[in-house]
Amino acid sequence: MSKLLLQSLDQVDASLLQKICDDRCPESQSLEFKRDLPGHSDKDKHEICKDVASLGNTDGGDLVYGIEEKSGAASCISPISGEHPDAAMRRIAQVLDAGIEPRIQGLKICHVDVPGGYCIVLRVPSSYDGPHCIRTNHNRRFVMRNGTSITDMSFDQLRSAFDRTATLAERARHFISDRLKLIAERRTALPLTAGPHWVVHLVPVSGLAGRKTVDLRSIYSKTYTEFLGREWGGGSSTFNFDGLLIHPGGRNNNEYYAYNHIFRTGALEAVELGGATREISTGVEKSIVWSLDMSKFFYFWIKKFLESTKNWGFSGPAVLSVAILNVKGYELGIGETFHRFSYARADRPHLIPPDLWIEDIDSVDINDAIRPLLDTLWQAFGAERCLDFDDATGVFSPRRG
Repeated sequence: MSKLLLQSLDQVDASLLQKICDDRCPESQSLEFKRDLPGHSDKDKHEICKDVASLGNTDGGDLVYGIEEKSGAASCISPISGEHPDAAMRRIAQVLDAGIEPRIQGLKICHVDVPGGYCIVLRVPSSYDGPHCIRTNHNRRFVMRNGTSITDMSFDQLRSAFDRTATLAERARHFISDRLKLIAERRTALPLTAGPHWVVHLVPVSGLAGRKTVDLRSIYSKTYTEFLGREWGGGSSTFNFDGLLIHPGGRNNNEYYAYNHIFRTGALEAVELGGATREISTGVEKSIVWSLDMSKFFYFWIKKFLESTKNWGFSGPAVLSVAILNVKGYELGIGETFHRFSYARADRPHLIPPDLWIEDIDSVDINDAIRPLLDTLWQAFGAERCLDFDDATGVFSPRRG
């Protein structure tokens, strides 16, 4: 794999492009160099659509404009000038929107300033919304990369591509279902404290396809503290067969009230104790789910998980799931002092709303994603909606405890 593909786009600079040329970096199935930007002719528009669609239908990759290629390898930087980079990128985006069907989610484009002008890097993800076709008048053409060449997809390849997204989505949902069953039965890698548990799962589809993994050793040695809960007061990380566990210190009975699990595929799991039975007056007990802490838990970890998967280089679709497990008979405490309660007790062991299919990890709006899920959980307790979103703007705005 080239040095370019290993970098996030904001780390690609003139020195990296020069080193690629100095090292005579070869073109490959996922990397292609072009000296000139595509022009305005129909032929040029068709060519860039073909290049991008073929990458999206295969394993993704980078198109670099402004680097001359000789004998299948990068030769020298050939700066682009004469068109403002913003105008050039806007034009390319418009051509791709008009010429590729369906649109490729997660496609990124940036310009890199170099002496005498600029280069443009177009990063195409391996797409799970395909196969993508090139529209030419009344015709549709499906293409893919085969080494450094582009070929038309066969009938079997088309059928496989159409089935791929549905198959991976189903695998993601089976994974979540299996994990929820284990958590509900407290058959987890770390023994959980008894009680209701809040659970978040985010499963990037590209990880299940085997095209992207997580550098767990780097997280273990450098960044695992980013996955400590806000109120844990510290914690540690432990490897296991599935990935990396991040957890607070255990209690005297060796049970844990929370943990986060980073799976090798990039799937993420957050679990935390979500309620308790309290005496609210002499001889009167209530089993309460803490509503404010619940909202903060779901918002914080969904936001963190989405940011982390993006930072690790995942793109494209993902499945998001939230749940409250072992909650039957509990009420929702509306306020930290438990003076107000919801109108109903949970009437079933587990509250698991339908999962959310995220089209593109890079562009999802956190408030749009989480609010319907939290509203559903609150409504399970007889409340109208989650009270921790501004009713006018829809932005997360937690109550003061």
